[in-house]
Amino acid sequence: MKYAIRTQLTFLIAFVFLALIFFFMITGAIALYFGLNETIDQQLAIESKRMTELFESEYCDLLVETGDNRKLLRDEFVEDLNEMCQYKHQFVLFSLTTNNGRRVYSGGELKNIQLLLSKVLFTLQDGCYNQRFNGRFYRVYINRKGWGRLILGMENETFFEVVDEFKEIFLIGIPIILVLIYLGGKFLARRAMRPVVATAETADKMSLTNLEQRFFEYNKNDEFGILTKTLNNMLARLETGIRRIQQFTQDAAHELRTPLTILRGELELLYQQSDLSEEYQSALQKALDRTIILNKIVDDLMLLAQSDSGQYPLHKTSFCLDQVIKETLEDVKILGESYPIEVVLSQCDEIEFWGDEQLIRRLFLNLADNALKYTQQGRIDFSLKSQNNEIEIKISDTGIGIPEEDLPHIFDRFYRVDKARTTAKGGSGLGLSISKWIVEAHDGQIQIESTLSTGTVITITFPQS
Repeated sequence: MKYAIRTQLTFLIAFVFLALIFFFMITGAIALYFGLNETIDQQLAIESKRMTELFESEYCDLLVETGDNRKLLRDEFVEDLNEMCQYKHQFVLFSLTTNNGRRVYSGGELKNIQLLLSKVLFTLQDGCYNQRFNGRFYRVYINRKGWGRLILGMENETFFEVVDEFKEIFLIGIPIILVLIYLGGKFLARRAMRPVVATAETADKMSLTNLEQRFFEYNKNDEFGILTKTLNNMLARLETGIRRIQQFTQDAAHELRTPLTILRGELELLYQQSDLSEEYQSALQKALDRTIILNKIVDDLMLLAQSDSGQYPLHKTSFCLDQVIKETLEDVKILGESYPIEVVLSQCDEIEFWGDEQLIRRLFLNLADNALKYTQQGRIDFSLKSQNNEIEIKISDTGIGIPEEDLPHIFDRFYRVDKARTTAKGGSGLGLSISKWIVEAHDGQIQIESTLSTGTVITITFPQS
């Protein structure tokens, strides 16, 4: 996946934000829970105070009364307690210590509450506690007095309220939050990775012909800023080194050209002398052949050095591409007269082409020369056609072919599939490199398909202007 780090960063940011949200939600739930409990505790304290005042002002005689008076007073007290707890989901229990033992009086929604309460409650210190009766949660307030103990309970809806609140949040809020987190994370990740993407796109456009290209200057003094500055400094050093190599190649080729030309001329003059023995003529012929090869290598090196530095002057004009390929075909037929090879032009559309005619001729001759060298017998087929706004040129042969492991390196400079055989045939290993440069200089593409002992097919495509 393209820019996978950006995707990972998006999910990482989303995960961090989601974890923070859940943390704050849980913290909020806990705070809400204790807040609601505190509210209930305050209500219980108020109710406890009212009931204590009621008892101490009107019914404290229950501590000493006996007989019918106690029964009447007890009934009134229980009735008042029921009225005070009515519609409030409460219960109340007074445990009085009298001379005749412990007496219990209760009121509220839970009948016979004294039977439901755990004996442990009567031993606890003053305060609020959570209890469960009949499957419902209650907040129980215990307050000890000199006359006994007051136990007041109120149904605790805190838990259910918190659950309801979070149910609404999860059903409505969480999907929205997830979408917002994802979009926010994607935006932040894209923003954070923007310098990396810009650097990658710039690096993809760099080549030997635009060594002055530099990465986008990221003006912040962070890791990306340091990285781009470091890479730009490295590119400056590489450009200096490559420029020196290119200049050395041009200078060396230029310096070699003159003495080689002189040497070739002198050898040709010597070869033309009639008084030379056959042995000397053979030696001069070999020396002359080697000099011609060296001259060609120097010319090729000069061309490649100029092309690398962008200094080679392209002279583009409009010309008939079909005429050029027909003339190339005639040259190939002459060169292949001594071989049992059939040279044909299977298709040739009339095409007006915009480019450097001399370079295009050199391209066709280079490729045709390669086909002749490695085709012992059989057929060399040329075709030129125009289709889908593209010009397609194919040169196929029935030669010895190229091993599959050599195909990725076939356009490398000085690369030879069979070094001994190629040298014997006068090859320098630069022909295909020059051909590739000529094609790319005209915004085209070149591909080679080959099978050992079967043949090779070279396909060139140019955009149709």
